[in-house]
Amino acid sequence: MKHLFFKSKMECKNLVPRLINISLVGYMAVIALLVQSHESQADVKVLHTYGVSLGQEVDNLIPVSASKLLPLLPAGYEIVPASSFGIGREDQGIVVIVNFRGSDPTVDARKPSKNNRVAIDVTILVKEPSAAVEAGVDIPGAFHFYTLAMYSDDAPYVASLLQADMPIKFNKKISYQREMNDLTGEGQLIMNVPLKASSFKSITSSLGYAPVDGALNAIFWHDGKRGKAALHFHVPAFHQGDAIGQFFMQPGSMWESLLNVNSGDLALCDPDPETGYSCVSALSLNFRFDEGDIGQLLLFE
Repeated sequence: MKHLFFKSKMECKNLVPRLINISLVGYMAVIALLVQSHESQADVKVLHTYGVSLGQEVDNLIPVSASKLLPLLPAGYEIVPASSFGIGREDQGIVVIVNFRGSDPTVDARKPSKNNRVAIDVTILVKEPSAAVEAGVDIPGAFHFYTLAMYSDDAPYVASLLQADMPIKFNKKISYQREMNDLTGEGQLIMNVPLKASSFKSITSSLGYAPVDGALNAIFWHDGKRGKAALHFHVPAFHQGDAIGQFFMQPGSMWESLLNVNSGDLALCDPDPETGYSCVSALSLNFRFDEGDIGQLLLFE
């Protein structure tokens, strides 16, 4: 799920999104091309493919000191300076929290689920790794993320990603309350991921969006015990707009520690009155994927 564009006070620049959707015939045709593109690469295996018919997404962008992020990255990954996108300093990177919901989700082109797929990903924006060439995802304009954590209420999706050691957990209690006008993009998203020791939530308000020319490509990387994995999502058509979010973290949790809320790096906001969670402001982007997305999970063996 990405490309990010900053407008108004920010320079118009690309950044992030994620998945795509299309008709069944079109979906099968694209999947065939994706698999074919990797047949000649013996060291890279396509484990699974994905699709949705319609997608909505909000991405929260939080600048964080590089000294906090570098220890989380394996060798071969390089942080993109936050200053490159006009949202932070040269010595900061960007933590991107992807809040996605897709309709009619499929795994390996099987019968679509009747339930939406909600997926929340916590990632670090990185430069294109050298492995992208071997994997066939060295796509001009694509965005690359190193994945720290993923949460989803779609059990088949979770099970498939676990086969590549992606850091995903099934959580049927995720709340994705989208109160937005689907046509204009105006409104609010309230997301909540309840966890035992590191719950987090966000409230993001958007002023709307507009169609954008071109497609989006986002690659989510992770190095696990089974090897290097790359989850590639392609979005053929989308709308995009600016938003502002508030990201709330359970006190003493790993997310509060990562985001370093007491360091002065971030714009603090009032604690959540219901939970007492600490809060940081986050520049955000709002998306609608009119033709959904398609994805493939690659594993380096």
